[in-house]
Amino acid sequence: MPQRFGSNVPPHERVPVAWYAPPVLLQAGEELVQSQSFQRNLDRRESFSAALTPIDLSARSERDLWIDFISDTGDGGSATFAVAQAALAAQLPLRDEQGATVSLPEADVLLLGGDLAYPGASGPVYQYRFFEPFTLALDPASRFRAGGSQALKIVAAIPQNHDWFDSASTFCRYFVAQDKGDFLGARTPQRQTYFALKLPHGFWALGFDWALTGDLDRQQLEAFKALLDPTRDDGIQPGDDLLLIYPEPYWTRELGDGAPDGYPRRYQRFEALLEARGARIRLRLAGDLHHYHRESLAGAGGETHLVTCGAGGAFLHPTHSVDVSAKKVQDRAPESNAIDAELRHRVRVGRGSSSDGQAFTPQCTWPAPATTRALAWRNLWALFTLHFTRAPWRQSLPASMRDLWQSNFAFALAIGALYGINAYVNSFVFTLSFAPDGFGPMQQFTFGEAATRWLGAMVFSPLATGINLAMMAGCVRIAWEGPAHWFWRASSGFAHAMAHGFCIFALYWLAAHALAPWLASLGPVATLTGGLSLWLAVAVAGVVVGGALFGLYLALMSGVFGQLPNNAFGSLAIENYKGFLRMRLAPGGLEVMMLGTDRVAPVPAWRIIDRFVIGRTAAVQSLPRVPGIVTSSGQSDSTMSMPVRSS
Repeated sequence: MPQRFGSNVPPHERVPVAWYAPPVLLQAGEELVQSQSFQRNLDRRESFSAALTPIDLSARSERDLWIDFISDTGDGGSATFAVAQAALAAQLPLRDEQGATVSLPEADVLLLGGDLAYPGASGPVYQYRFFEPFTLALDPASRFRAGGSQALKIVAAIPQNHDWFDSASTFCRYFVAQDKGDFLGARTPQRQTYFALKLPHGFWALGFDWALTGDLDRQQLEAFKALLDPTRDDGIQPGDDLLLIYPEPYWTRELGDGAPDGYPRRYQRFEALLEARGARIRLRLAGDLHHYHRESLAGAGGETHLVTCGAGGAFLHPTHSVDVSAKKVQDRAPESNAIDAELRHRVRVGRGSSSDGQAFTPQCTWPAPATTRALAWRNLWALFTLHFTRAPWRQSLPASMRDLWQSNFAFALAIGALYGINAYVNSFVFTLSFAPDGFGPMQQFTFGEAATRWLGAMVFSPLATGINLAMMAGCVRIAWEGPAHWFWRASSGFAHAMAHGFCIFALYWLAAHALAPWLASLGPVATLTGGLSLWLAVAVAGVVVGGALFGLYLALMSGVFGQLPNNAFGSLAIENYKGFLRMRLAPGGLEVMMLGTDRVAPVPAWRIIDRFVIGRTAAVQSLPRVPGIVTSSGQSDSTMSMPVRSS
């Protein structure tokens, strides 16, 4: 979308990314390929200091330490602003699980889980979709505002794949080795794109950076391993409780995460080293999937949790998809094929079965799977939605046309153009010149006869074969998003392509018969005019038919089969169901609360979606309730609504 900056651009005019808009697809694809190519030859992570110095907050034990985790932020302006306003409020009023009103103080520490701006990383995109919404959301009463008398807020961040689209340059400009208060006036003391945060009461938060490789690099692994050195007083000690923050919820993938036999992934080996040190992995936390889901597993060292919380502002991901609902297990079986001792020990978590028989139990999912399954059917009209930054009558015609081109409807237009080109390539043999080959004008054949000849035309020339194979490859590529078996993905993509091919033929046949009387009256110019008019008719009809068929495919794959979580929900750009984690660290342990709102506009109504406790001892069952003003449980939601300040 055309970007307008400044305080006069309200959140709702910063419209969500239209992920099927051709410019967005081209930009994201180009930046991804360029970044991957660059990283294969020069991994930016290797340019950081090899020494990882912990950010030491362990002395802050005189009072409870409040910590926020926000991930996947800069997409829709209303969603990002709503989350930022709640996170940066000096006091956040909301409902607890019993419907009573409580008030939570602003966090001392803000952990950012990556994908801070979409669709790609650049200074203008970060400014438009991330920094400005957060700056506009600052509470004047916050004790963390720049220039205040209290200690500054501490911010630590890790990048995800979209942050790496410019090799993490913009991310590093604000969060790595730039402790100058550039973001909200906060302190950003980390020196790498990963961090170690030493917290009070024996807790640690470790944030990892996988770049675009899906794993730790060697230097990063060595840096974290150094924290396990028994001779270090500032390192991880036996009995410490660990929060591991990953760029992706790898546990939604198959057990082992695709690691080859004999060579486990580095993060799997590091988790084994943590356990060997006597530390306890209490929470594996990641964004990347834009919803909330928690599973837990009881163990000798205490309960451990898997939490996916990427609800900070990006479009909603479904919770009914197979990768979310499948059983997750933990496995510590040694790697028998490993060639040396370091590679033999690993901890694996993922979908599948475990020889240890340790299965996680689902605890909380938000929004409910039934809700997202119903939302999947919005794909039936998703490609026909228009998102204007401002009402067309409030902006110039060129600006409105740019908005149109950068909306999902432009993808439907592209499908229509593809229908017209495909009809042109396949129909050129339907003339009297090719009568000896069994062809002729389309209007002289019945539907069945024409269908048989159309199949022949699809392979009659290399050009026709090429365009149909390209269309099939595109449909299979869309279907290739997991987690189904490859044969199912290939088959569904092939069926999708064949359905489009049938629609192209049917539209051409109908157009040829409908326009036959008019074409006959044209005389000598009938051939040229007839061909152009038929191809144009197929293209125009293809916008509607092709767009609807594409949406039907996404709706069926997600709504019925639980597949294509990203491809089927990226088209919907749902800004609702947003939230973040707020944690309170006290001597008794860590209380974790998922704060969420079902609607981000016009006024968010925040509530506690989930609450659990990571105790320091087995005797700790729950920390005291958060202090607040208790009201009757029947009070209307408007009393907990976050007042929206004018931007």
